[in-house]
Amino acid sequence: MLPPYTKPHLSFADQLALLMQRGLVVTDQAKAVLHLQRVGYGRLTPYWQPFQQLVPDPNDATLTVRTEQFQAGAEFRHAVDLYLFDKQLRLLFLDAIERIEVALRVDLAHAMGKRDAYAHRSPAFLDAHRANQGMPGGGTRHQNWLAKADGAIARSKDDWIKEFYATYSPPVPIWMAVEVWDFGTLSWLLEMAHPNDRAAIAKRYGLLPNTLVSWIKTLAFVRNISAHHARLWNAGIINQPLVPKPFEAPQLVHIGSDLERRTRVYGAAAVASYFVRRINPGTSWPSRMKAHWQAFPAMPFASSIQSGFLAGWDAEAIWA
Repeated sequence: MLPPYTKPHLSFADQLALLMQRGLVVTDQAKAVLHLQRVGYGRLTPYWQPFQQLVPDPNDATLTVRTEQFQAGAEFRHAVDLYLFDKQLRLLFLDAIERIEVALRVDLAHAMGKRDAYAHRSPAFLDAHRANQGMPGGGTRHQNWLAKADGAIARSKDDWIKEFYATYSPPVPIWMAVEVWDFGTLSWLLEMAHPNDRAAIAKRYGLLPNTLVSWIKTLAFVRNISAHHARLWNAGIINQPLVPKPFEAPQLVHIGSDLERRTRVYGAAAVASYFVRRINPGTSWPSRMKAHWQAFPAMPFASSIQSGFLAGWDAEAIWA
């Protein structure tokens, strides 16, 4: 049986003292206490973890484990710099993903609505193989998705929803329902959409259907991290973007040259840049994301390379 948690509650001053005891350099204690008060010890923890010492795993000498002690030269202010950098990074991603989400709503409503006003409600109008796939918790993929999609509509406080139900009987047609669904719900529907509809949407972006689905799932993962204010700058990307064929998106083929580009945030940033340019060719978003990473705060133990922004990344065509 594992032992219970017994660490005591600490004042902000005591939290800082503990960090200093573990070797973290604090150049301005009063300012550091203010950061702990405003941001919180728990939220700052992921940002000073890269500064902590690694030692061999006692159970496997080929692995390392992180200790509570800091490496020589680690400073509190650098953790704050990383936190602020990451905050702006999340805002940049949310800006791009909002545009992509709005475009995807239009794409799905237009393509599927031509089949039937309620095409999203029946596997007959979808990719039957994917829609009828069984899920570990029971039910099919489509049944699970529809419960979530309908739940979003039921929870909505939008005036148009109230007006619809005061005028018409349910359900809500797809071209209205899409306005309530979040990015994750849209990504699920895209994956289940009729193959011809999925291909039509992918063609708009110059992509193959599987590439489109993969990239949208990547951005849905990043959106969840960003919306919950979690650490993003060096996070592992679970839904990694597919490497496109040269005839699809030649400016993104380079993400296949190193796994680090796809398993970290670089691949997601390149994908977002591709989409926003297809949606609005005059967008300044790629240059703003590029400038943000070029201004990565200088410090020991942390760099943009840990985010998949490898040497020469800013010379790639996707950032031109």
